[in-house]
Amino acid sequence: MHEFKVLGFRDEIAQALSSFGFAAPTEIQTLAAASMLAGKDAFISSSTGSGKTFAYLAPIFSGIDPALGTVQAIVAAPTHDLAAQLFRETERLAEASGLGFRIAQALGSVPLSRQLQRLAAKPQVVVGSAGRIRDLISGGYLDASACRWLVLDEADRLFEKEAIDIAGDILDAVPQACARVLVSATIPERTVERSSKWFREPERLFLDSTESLRTSIEHWCFHAASRSKVEFLRKFEAAVKPERCLLFASSNAAIFTIARKLEYLGFSAAILKSDKEGNERKSAIEDFAAGRVRWLVTTDLGARGLDVPDVSHVLSFDLPEEPSVYVHRAGRTGRAGKHGVSIALADLVELKRASRIAVRYGFPFVCKILDSGVVHDIEPENFFALAEEEESVRKEVRLEAVRKPEGRRGGQQARTRSYGDQGPGGQGFGSPRQSDSRPRARAMAGLDPRENRENRDRRPMEPRRPADRQPYGDRRSQERQATDRQPQGDRQQPDGRRASRSGRHDQARTRTDQPRADQARTEQPRADRPQAPRPQPDKAQGERPAGEGRNKRKRRRGKGGHGSQAGQPGAPDAQPDAQ
Repeated sequence: MHEFKVLGFRDEIAQALSSFGFAAPTEIQTLAAASMLAGKDAFISSSTGSGKTFAYLAPIFSGIDPALGTVQAIVAAPTHDLAAQLFRETERLAEASGLGFRIAQALGSVPLSRQLQRLAAKPQVVVGSAGRIRDLISGGYLDASACRWLVLDEADRLFEKEAIDIAGDILDAVPQACARVLVSATIPERTVERSSKWFREPERLFLDSTESLRTSIEHWCFHAASRSKVEFLRKFEAAVKPERCLLFASSNAAIFTIARKLEYLGFSAAILKSDKEGNERKSAIEDFAAGRVRWLVTTDLGARGLDVPDVSHVLSFDLPEEPSVYVHRAGRTGRAGKHGVSIALADLVELKRASRIAVRYGFPFVCKILDSGVVHDIEPENFFALAEEEESVRKEVRLEAVRKPEGRRGGQQARTRSYGDQGPGGQGFGSPRQSDSRPRARAMAGLDPRENRENRDRRPMEPRRPADRQPYGDRRSQERQATDRQPQGDRQQPDGRRASRSGRHDQARTRTDQPRADQARTEQPRADRPQAPRPQPDKAQGERPAGEGRNKRKRRRGKGGHGSQAGQPGAPDAQPDAQ
């Protein structure tokens, strides 16, 4: 407790840290205390589990004035889960100190009305996700004009391309005298360059973040092809039986596939995804921390800054291209001086990444194999030789499956095999077709399927279509073709008249050539068909006589003139002149 007082912390804060089990401040806490208390801009970086959170919270609580009702410190994180974890640590330190600090939480997954109620209580410290804090400031709900400390935790994520605009808006909202602090286990040079315009000569408080990787964490490496990794999980669970394993995957799609396989195998696993609701993520973390489930499957962003005690194994389902991401993954185990195991599950491409990671951070990967349910060590030369052999065998099998035999008969055989049914003896998928459809088709073509190729080639080709097969077309077209083959004078229709290709014109000519009496006779109705008399309407006044045409009416109107009685409407029409 005395050592904390020497750093300039309040007695209440020093006593609270001692009650948490800190006998003395960690190296990063000692290094950051002076700059934070002086209100200087700083970059704080050290290994995971080294006490970075209290390295900036203790100085902030030692400088806050509890009597003021303004926001004096803002802590922003890239994810909801990390922001909720930071809020719990902040609230725990405030309650242990007994100074009565008011802490407000700002999360995007929490209704805005509830957060406005907490902000109405005039808190001194606001902890939340960067996106929600930016929205509260831009909406006028959060006044940052009196802020003295702005801390961006896991800053390397906040200054990536997808989040740099949010971080920039928050940095622009705080006053010029506010101390700006970036905190992360790894702060790459690109993060320093992107944030340079908002910082005034920041102090770089960097410690070797790879020390814990070399001292308290053991690194294993297994080889597995991409399609065999899920099957490897079953063997690993049976051989190792990890007490608490944190599994990392690169995408939510990979998490979905892994979760279905683990559920099928009966694993007790929880899923931590960024697109889940806040209550579901909180429940997954609590179940994993309490030991109700032994597997927690998550992504790099979902578990960034996650502090779960007693994680025995960390398994990277796929190795990331960025080496610093592996450092954050492995840092979830071996915390607070405990021993942990970080496992890399890699194919040939990812094995090269593992070699670069080991060379960069100065720790070795121990090559391992699973044989008969037991984990064995293997020499690196034999390990890589075995991995290349397995990959080459798999590649040859894939090429053999898609390779087509040369020649016409080989191609026919390959097509028959690829679409084969289950033949006699239970050969299964890929066996040749064992049906009589093809022999029947060959018999219809005049080829005996039992003959060999030489006899078949000497045999003369027989017509495929029988001689008595009817030509294409209907009966009417056949009769028309038979009629066209007859001489011109022999074409007779059933009624005895001459027919030609244009039947309508011949029929018309035949009707005009017949005598008038025959035409009248043909137009007479049949005697056996009664004809009903057609009703004749009464002839009204002014109605034109029946049979009078348009031209005759015009001539009649022309004789009468405009002033005649026949041309007037409503007058009776004159009788037509007798012819």
